[in-house]
Amino acid sequence: WVGDGGTYDIGFQALSAAAERNDNIIHFCYNNEAYSNTGMQRSGATPRHCYTTTTPGGKLQPKKNVPLLMLEHNVPYVATASLAFPGDLYDKVMKAKSMKGFKYIEIFAPCFTGWQFPSSDTVDISRMAVKTGAWLLWEAEYGKMKFSPATERIVNGKVPRQPIDQYLCRQGRFNRLLKNSEEASAIIEEIQGDIDREIEFMRKRAEIS
Repeated sequence: WVGDGGTYDIGFQALSAAAERNDNIIHFCYNNEAYSNTGMQRSGATPRHCYTTTTPGGKLQPKKNVPLLMLEHNVPYVATASLAFPGDLYDKVMKAKSMKGFKYIEIFAPCFTGWQFPSSDTVDISRMAVKTGAWLLWEAEYGKMKFSPATERIVNGKVPRQPIDQYLCRQGRFNRLLKNSEEASAIIEEIQGDIDREIEFMRKRAEIS
């Protein structure tokens, strides 16, 4: 049970080695998009233009897609989840428990202290991440990937995506930069571009058997 810093960055060598060996474990990554246990420093999971204590002017690089990297290790099972969709998480954990070999489950878990929003909004912020496409729910068994229902409806255009600016402006880690920047529109557009590219790439990846 490891955070995104220990998974994406300082622990990735050991994680990759365990996956390559197909060790019979479930690696849970709780992703709050920063090193939240040590003061909210940027990690490989931190989105572009996000404020952290080590990126006070906003992070310049887009975040990594470690679940995709784990999928390409040819392991039995990879899944993403969100605390706003507990039934989906439960089903994925039960499936992972039933399989032998290396399993990877990444849980999107906003940190209200580091992200700077009221704690009572935690589940709503988590749900907005999925509804804007900022966090995609999917799973893959032996390389065959499919989207979970909440994301599948968005990816295939069955329901419209929520505007990303509403999601960003509810978080101090973005809003503290947006409200004081003459380039706010360009920043929002660049973040939206990162999300659009990720959705299109993962949509194409899901077509590969």
